Amino acid sequence: MNNTFLAEVIATRLSHDLIGNIGAVANAVELLNEGDEQDCEDISNILNFSSDVLSKRLKFFRLCFGLSNASVKSNDELFSITENYLSTIGNPNYKIELSIDISTPKIYKFIMPSVMMMADVIIKGGKISVVQTDSAIKISVSSSSNLNASKLDGINAILNKNEVLDNISSYAPLYYLLNYTNESGVLVTLKDNTLIIGE
Repeated sequence: MNNTFLAEVIATRLSHDLIGNIGAVANAVELLNEGDEQDCEDISNILNFSSDVLSKRLKFFRLCFGLSNASVKSNDELFSITENYLSTIGNPNYKIELSIDISTPKIYKFIMPSVMMMADVIIKGGKISVVQTDSAIKISVSSSSNLNASKLDGINAILNKNEVLDNISSYAPLYYLLNYTNESGVLVTLKDNTLIIGE
């Protein structure tokens, strides 16, 4: 995994996660310019929804993948930004709940890409739990519905230094996490639907 590959997969993933709402804003502005007053309420709803999603995702992405000069100041801030990101993905009728039990927000660079990656495993709502122990950070997913077995297999393949052939950019958070942890010599494993950083 070289720097070019990492940059490519992250750029592709972020573009994918932003393009839909950017397109919706562009379409709404086009309708607005056409001046049909009957559409004003619909246009306003589209703009409000899409701008809210974009704002929440961009704030999360900036901290997750950006330079550390824009760091998380507190556990509450980390929880709020991450919870807001989770509210923008999946079906709004199947929410993803979040719990974070950590001693310091300084580990946000481990937590945010992990949560982002594990959220992709949830299909119809569920919960992500982040727990910091003396020796590890554990990010667990649970759901009353089936989890995405294919995505879990892909995570396992990458952790075992094998390639995934389908939709590589969807694993960008994991590639970023591994690059970050490799610099520290920290091991990342997956066990029982739990991503474990450390131990």
